[in-house]
Amino acid sequence: MVLPGQNLPSVSIEFREPVWDEEVRRLDERSPARLQAERARKEIEAGGTALGWRRCESEGADRTSLPGCRKLYVPLRQEGASSAPYGFVFRLTKNEGGRLSWNMIAFGERHSDNAATRTVYERAHKRLHGRYPE
Repeated sequence: MVLPGQNLPSVSIEFREPVWDEEVRRLDERSPARLQAERARKEIEAGGTALGWRRCESEGADRTSLPGCRKLYVPLRQEGASSAPYGFVFRLTKNEGGRLSWNMIAFGERHSDNAATRTVYERAHKRLHGRYPE
């Protein structure tokens, strides 16, 4: 699928294995988070949905470091997107053919009430840096 404008390069969006398994299939099949992620992926891959891409903070107040990353709030079309409970984080990479693609690197709760639950931003930080933020 190709992204329309939105101040981002026109590139494909990819949900690669094993990242999809580690981020989404880790969740119970009937969990609201997994159902929302699967629905959002289908919408993205089908195309035609305006995507509300947002820039991740390079250095977040939660000590995450996500320079160059972008995020999508899930559900995709939720009114007042900032209240969307879940999110995807993507990183721009070159695929095997040398073309650019936005690769999903994390999925999860955006802001959890449970201190034991890692946020999508903490999960993305770990994927990029090999450890959770300190």
